[in-house]
Amino acid sequence: MNAMPSNDLENLPVRRRDFLALATRALLWLTGGATAVGLGRYLTYQLPAERPTRFTLEPPQAYSPGTRAVVADAGAAVYRDQSGYFARSLTCGHLGCRVHPSDDGGFACPCHGSQFSRDGARVHGPTAQDLDGVALSLDEQGRLVVDVASKVDPTWRLRTDATAARRSQDAAADKG
Repeated sequence: MNAMPSNDLENLPVRRRDFLALATRALLWLTGGATAVGLGRYLTYQLPAERPTRFTLEPPQAYSPGTRAVVADAGAAVYRDQSGYFARSLTCGHLGCRVHPSDDGGFACPCHGSQFSRDGARVHGPTAQDLDGVALSLDEQGRLVVDVASKVDPTWRLRTDATAARRSQDAAADKG
């Protein structure tokens, strides 16, 4: 019988110090790997495709006086009044949130509750300004084109020949 203790390392339990050293190394490798993945994604980032800023709509005759058409893709609303055609951006000037049509016929900002009238004028809320006017023009085929990248004065109107003729007819009818 051998009275000497066995030096067989396979039968010894893992010591606490060895376990903590192994766990620390594993966590460092995991942290380094996650950092490498994040850095790789950062360095290979590609800008999203640029959104179009010009949107072609219907011909002006499709909009009767007093109408409003929301063009969701463009983020704008197109109006026609007695003076002509105009468009408003649907981006709130407070924090840049997209406003939505409200039950009263105006617009409401979902971010902080700003309210705008039907034609984009500020009613109340944290924003200090009306909805921006955006450029409206006619293309070669006579269709309306809204350009949300070009801002215009809110009082600006696009006048077509039909609008000018209607205004002169209304003026003649008022005199007669």
